[in-house]
Amino acid sequence: MDIVLQGTEVDIVGQCEQALVKAVTSKFGCTPILHGINNANRWDTTSAKKPKVTPEERWVITLPSGLKISVWKDDLTTHRVDAVVNAANEDLQHAGGLAAVLVKAGGPIIQQESDRITKYNGKVWTGQAVVTSAGKLPCKNVIHAVGPYVRRGADHREIDGASKYLDEAIDSILKIAESENLKSVAIPAISSGLFNFPLDRCATIIVKRLKKYSEHGRNAIREIHLVNNDERSVSEMTRACKQVFVTSNSSYRPTQPNSYSGAAAAMPAKPSPTSPVMNKVTLHVTKGHIEKQHTTAIVNTTNPRLDLSVGAVSKAISREAGNKLQSEATSTHGFNNYGDVVKTKGWNLHANFVYHVICQHKSQSSSATQSLQMLNSVVSKCLSKAEKDQCSSIAFPAIGSGDLGFTASEVAHIMTTAVRAFSTAYKGGPMDVYFVIYPSEDATFQAFMKEYAALQPSPSHSSAFFTPRNEPPAYEEKGNQGPRIELRSSSEAVRCAATKWVHDILDIQRMRKTTHSIRNNHIQHFGHKEHNNLLSLQAKFSVGLKVCYTADDPASIIVRGSPPDVTATVLEVEAMCCEIQEVYAKAAEETMLYSVVRWVCKDFPEMQSPEINATLERAYLAGKDVVHINSDISVDFLFMEMQSQEKKCKMERECLFKLYRPAQGLPEKSYFERKLEQKMDTGKIKDTGLRAVCVERVENKALEQLFELNKKGITKDPMTLYQRVPAQFCRFISWIGFQREYSPPDEQRFGQGIYFTESVKSAMPLWKGMEEEEYVYIVEAEVLTGKDTVGSTGLIVPPSKQQQDPLIRYDSVKGGTDIHVIFNGQQAVPRFIYTLKRM
Repeated sequence: MDIVLQGTEVDIVGQCEQALVKAVTSKFGCTPILHGINNANRWDTTSAKKPKVTPEERWVITLPSGLKISVWKDDLTTHRVDAVVNAANEDLQHAGGLAAVLVKAGGPIIQQESDRITKYNGKVWTGQAVVTSAGKLPCKNVIHAVGPYVRRGADHREIDGASKYLDEAIDSILKIAESENLKSVAIPAISSGLFNFPLDRCATIIVKRLKKYSEHGRNAIREIHLVNNDERSVSEMTRACKQVFVTSNSSYRPTQPNSYSGAAAAMPAKPSPTSPVMNKVTLHVTKGHIEKQHTTAIVNTTNPRLDLSVGAVSKAISREAGNKLQSEATSTHGFNNYGDVVKTKGWNLHANFVYHVICQHKSQSSSATQSLQMLNSVVSKCLSKAEKDQCSSIAFPAIGSGDLGFTASEVAHIMTTAVRAFSTAYKGGPMDVYFVIYPSEDATFQAFMKEYAALQPSPSHSSAFFTPRNEPPAYEEKGNQGPRIELRSSSEAVRCAATKWVHDILDIQRMRKTTHSIRNNHIQHFGHKEHNNLLSLQAKFSVGLKVCYTADDPASIIVRGSPPDVTATVLEVEAMCCEIQEVYAKAAEETMLYSVVRWVCKDFPEMQSPEINATLERAYLAGKDVVHINSDISVDFLFMEMQSQEKKCKMERECLFKLYRPAQGLPEKSYFERKLEQKMDTGKIKDTGLRAVCVERVENKALEQLFELNKKGITKDPMTLYQRVPAQFCRFISWIGFQREYSPPDEQRFGQGIYFTESVKSAMPLWKGMEEEEYVYIVEAEVLTGKDTVGSTGLIVPPSKQQQDPLIRYDSVKGGTDIHVIFNGQQAVPRFIYTLKRM
């Protein structure tokens, strides 16, 4: 059920949208979608249908370096370039603005890859950018750039301070585009919408950075399109270009509207009104060069050895793609059989993938029928791979019409039939299939056009097989229900916890509360930056803030003011807590990984730090080919080399302990994961008033290794104990283990440590304050309690065993009959997470 907003709540949520999104996604992994919340300059993600924007090139200049810069009024979701730029937030949660529009059009793969980036590498800081695939968008990649955020009505000092981050973001975009061999990029007016950065200043900064880039000499990027869908942004970009580039020594030419040029000219033509649309598959026949096509996938014909120097099509594709295509093909895939289809990257091609089909000569088959069946099979396999890879377009040459002995009419009929058969069962998004015929092959082109004409629906009647292609809606609107927050999650328990949290904050305004206390132990990790932010919030919302630290209670911030101002401040402070929590967790992860694995390169000793070690380990486990440490240094995992412009050397991965060595074997491509268990021992929740919803097994190779090391110093066997946690900490415990900050009971009567109980039933009364929650989360752990003694209030480490040597301490403390407290998180390892529901 959506959270309906009324009156002042609409303004509060609209003003604090970024904080709300950050807090909900960080705490619960839940995606909030705002409906009916109007912000100036924001891309509309709630309308039932996108307004159609006719592509219009307003201004263009070709600089002495060969770089072409143009200003466009167009929709980024349909603009045809190698990569489009998304204005992202630090958490890469694409829930609002342009980001939501791109993800809606491109499909879930964009958010999934973004989640993997933040999971293994942490936040993307302001001024930086990362790259993902583009899903169903008509480009190869999406570059997610985090521009600066400023307050509405920010003064010149704040804008000046933020300007350098916008400049850095554009620089990061250009560096990524070069490293990914992207020849054309579309950049919108980053930060000028939801992030409140002044549009005129934004346009000037972007264009000046492009000018600096062009002055470096011959640029790897050939075209940069400045693309926006609103007239004001287009006008400002045009103004900035004229101001920066038009001098006595340079010239520019205005272009006619509604015309694609440059990079788009090399692309397949857009579907004509008569292009047959079969289900969601549109077929096109065109003359051109297969290696020049701007499609998601390109098909190549080759031999079982994948020797790309043999055959006209292979030679052309190999020459355009560069040497890495042949290297990947031979090093990874080896020898293949006839009828196989092998996938590689596109490398320097304008495609994400190359599908290499292994076809034999027509005369080598036992019969003509068998040879034609093989041809049909490889085309069908390519189309199936394209569906699996979520390709929006694929380009085929006329397979077999050259050296393989098939006639043009045979090839045209078989390939067209295969596409038609594929379309009947296709369930993906709109897909364009191109048959690309070499310009001089007139006979082959005529044969394909004959088959193509036979597919055209008769003008006198319509066919159910052919359907007109409609633009997909930008967002699924549930009718005109007014302003509201929709929370999306695959887990009902998670969605329920997130809904309650949002309701609790909105209740400050609804119940006219003038005071609210934010209890979160991560407040004690606030530094200079966070305390300055608190001062800014105090002035912005005219509230009073008091930070409290006591020995027995969690750290807290008390907010006092009018109900709307208190509500807005609480949202902003909660987002700050989530941000510092992520930073703290990432630092803990770096220390943990540095204890079990080391990445060593003798010629780059300055790179051997816990932070870089963790970056390399995450990328290695995730199966990346290359990771960039900074703008100068990168690591190639295929060759295990670290290199800069001046030098390169071999890398070594040293697992310090045996238990951690299988870490790369986890299906999640990480050192930790949570697996859903099919069975659960319900006896553990007997007489608790709870029923089991699900149980997840936690596997964390790094934590297990550190646990085993601690076990050597403790003679007593580990105990199976339980801890109750809020929903938001389940992810963190799976990731970096138990921390004092995550789930302290309301009364820490036996010390400021990590509390456990001997049963689920006894955990319920210890962790109070969560009685209203519908779902309960219990973590089952193995805990090294060792030699213990009775605890007391205020302990931050176990007491000494003897007065003579105060460094010899107990391993843990006890409280009552079944409460155990440890003070070192590595003395416990999570085994299961139970999601339980009140009966």
